[in-house]
Amino acid sequence: MPLRDSLAGRVLRGSGDVAYHLRECIGEGGQGWVFRANWDDPSGHVVIVKVLRPDVVATEALKRFKREADVLRMLSTQGRPNPYIVRFYDHAIAQVPSPYGAEPLTLPFTVLEYVDGTTLEKVLGDQKGRGLPAERTRRLLRQICQALDVVHAQKVVHRDLKPSNILLATEAGTEIAKVTDFGLVKLVEMNLQRTAALAGASLGYAPPEQYEQGNQRVGPRTDLFSLAAVTYEMLSGRPAFPFNEGENPLLIVTRILNGPRPTLMRNRNQLAPELESAAPIVEALDRELTRALAADPNQRHDSIMDFWKAIEPHLRAASEEKQPPPQSKALAYDVTARVESDSRLPVARNGGSGVQVRGGSDPSIGGSVAPPMHGGGSPIHVRAAPMPTVDDRGDRVSEAHAASPAAWSWTTLTTPLAPNSIRGAVFRSTGDAAVAVSSTGLMRWERGAWMPASLPAHVPRTAIRGLRWLSDGSVLFFGEGGLVGRIANNGSANIWRVPDTEITFLGAHAEPSGTTTLVGERPYRGAAQRSVPGTTAGVVAQFNGERVTIVSDAINTTRLRGITRLASGVLVACGDWGSIVRVELGVVEHVGSICGGHLASIAPLGDGGAVTVGVGGHALSLTAKLDAQLEAVQTTRDMLSLATTDDGQAWAGSAQARLLRRSPAGAPGWVRMSGNIGVTSSMIAIWAATRSIRAIGDDGAVVEGRLA
Repeated sequence: MPLRDSLAGRVLRGSGDVAYHLRECIGEGGQGWVFRANWDDPSGHVVIVKVLRPDVVATEALKRFKREADVLRMLSTQGRPNPYIVRFYDHAIAQVPSPYGAEPLTLPFTVLEYVDGTTLEKVLGDQKGRGLPAERTRRLLRQICQALDVVHAQKVVHRDLKPSNILLATEAGTEIAKVTDFGLVKLVEMNLQRTAALAGASLGYAPPEQYEQGNQRVGPRTDLFSLAAVTYEMLSGRPAFPFNEGENPLLIVTRILNGPRPTLMRNRNQLAPELESAAPIVEALDRELTRALAADPNQRHDSIMDFWKAIEPHLRAASEEKQPPPQSKALAYDVTARVESDSRLPVARNGGSGVQVRGGSDPSIGGSVAPPMHGGGSPIHVRAAPMPTVDDRGDRVSEAHAASPAAWSWTTLTTPLAPNSIRGAVFRSTGDAAVAVSSTGLMRWERGAWMPASLPAHVPRTAIRGLRWLSDGSVLFFGEGGLVGRIANNGSANIWRVPDTEITFLGAHAEPSGTTTLVGERPYRGAAQRSVPGTTAGVVAQFNGERVTIVSDAINTTRLRGITRLASGVLVACGDWGSIVRVELGVVEHVGSICGGHLASIAPLGDGGAVTVGVGGHALSLTAKLDAQLEAVQTTRDMLSLATTDDGQAWAGSAQARLLRRSPAGAPGWVRMSGNIGVTSSMIAIWAATRSIRAIGDDGAVVEGRLA
């Protein structure tokens, strides 16, 4: 549309002459457009600008548009604005030139908080008819209830609560729900025909009293009905009151008024595993949902918080049902390491008695120690007590035994250094050593302790975002400003040249042949509208040795984070908004966005496919043809690291020290194997074998799991 396209790049003036620099259009509807924008400066704070189309300004849409601004302004200017309600910043009217050459156009616009995430509607759609885990439902429902409780305290009724009006974002590693779209609040004298036209998808979520002439019975219990319908859909993966597109709205409302209430028991096979196997809990949830979904508002719970207090204990009970049995407390093993260096980086030392480890050793580990990486000056000398070797004997173990959390014991090999002190780490292929990058430089982990390792002066250490251990023992580093390079065993470093210094590399895959493929992001320079938000495009770069051979954008993605090679030889990358990208013969192809979450890591599977994990407990398997299947996961924490073994196991590390294992047999699902292991950091690197795994936390903690 000429007008919409002409607005991108334009500056709108708001209250107090604040400038809003419009960027790309990230959404549109029948009444207007939504633009990403920068506040007061081209590089200022990112906000959302909702613009009302000029052809609907003279209609009731203008009243609804202004009403939403007024309500959000009131909610945002309270003494303590609620973090679960999209925040209001400004509302004004702009005069802009018409692309048709006529008089300037009048465009009312509202400026709101930019929520970098997806909608609950999209998340539920990605579930493919399966319900969300009870704990995730409980956490999101709590936030939504708190938002609505604040709204109702201000004598406001939302009236349009539905999954598409609940935004989901990740803040500080935690999934956050934010209620938005207050355009229908206090709308009066709405007959049935106008309701269908205005509310649209609210059919199936709005209670019968919302369609009554005069809306005399509309109140907080109206939102309670809608919230119960959303809750039912979160748990079952199915709408509470489904209808066919184009169906007569009167028939839909009649079914809601007179038909049977939906029950979870009727759809038990669609519930999350912890609910499907807990009939008493499901029956208790059904009792509360049936009451909240009563056609008569007087029969529902008295308030949103009454509903929350009635339903929360059952969701919590279901969440606790799926927790693995507690593990024996892990203790550090003895290690005494002395580091002689002028580095100021703190060195971790452990003391105390250790967990007994079964006998046997791997001759490839525990022999000579590779020299620490340094860039001149005095070498780093280490004298350490022998470290328990990784016991990964070749004999097979039964899947039933390996899949049992009780069969694994956990040890903290290295105590934490400092919170968030590590931003990137990787294990050597044998699992006996690792390298990491912190804000102060490079570090090496070996024999239970972190040792500082200096970098050559020409390597910008603060720009490093990730590391990969290469087959010859050297280390690949990559990051901001198009940074790519290699540190040799003697401490020297070569930086590989990339033509675009605006690239940030976030993931890499290195071949023994010398081919290295990196993925990341760079500013999006195209004019075409994309289906994903954001100002960056995914980028793929490939090197033959130290010479770059490919630099290509995946424009329908915003950021690529991980890449691996399948058995077929095809390279597959994952990234934000569930993006999957294929790289074959130098051609970069966007396969699609297979879920609403950001995917952080990807690894190959023995069946020719791959597995990928990401924020909010997302985990998906990919076939060799890149068909995707969402998998059940026993955590809603961000899954950050991934490792697979030759015998088909896959392990993932997540926030709050969750370590999860994927069963290679039957219907794949991810089981939390670690109980309380004594640390709470995010597991950003992981190594796995048949009988043992190791993981590194972002605070420098190193933990080990062993199969009895």
